[in-house]
Amino acid sequence: FSLETQAVYKALSVRDPEPDCAAVEALSTTPVQTLLEVVEQASQPPWAGMRAATCLIVGHGAELAPTLESWVQGPESRGLALLVLDQLDSLPEAQALDLAQKALAGPHAADAPSRLARSQRPAIVALVPSP
Repeated sequence: FSLETQAVYKALSVRDPEPDCAAVEALSTTPVQTLLEVVEQASQPPWAGMRAATCLIVGHGAELAPTLESWVQGPESRGLALLVLDQLDSLPEAQALDLAQKALAGPHAADAPSRLARSQRPAIVALVPSP
């Protein structure tokens, strides 16, 4: 880890209170790259990488469309896929719909309907298959 990445990782590793994304991003001159590095490399505590991912989804989701797609479609990224699905309402609607459809067709399809049903957007909820 670079010094900036170490600072961001340390800030995200605190148990309570959960750090503010803007405050964490202010610790880096390249916040998106730094947060991606934390997501990809941090293993302990488990919430550090997930918090970094949440900051990326909520604050930079539109510019990180390919990354979010890889999380939703990656067989090894279930936790990140669930996080994306839980944050769909924070993304532009067209992107959220695309990710929801990819999730329903991907390796985490079994997890997707319950997450999509919680959306505040009728178009996303409408994608949930009938039982």
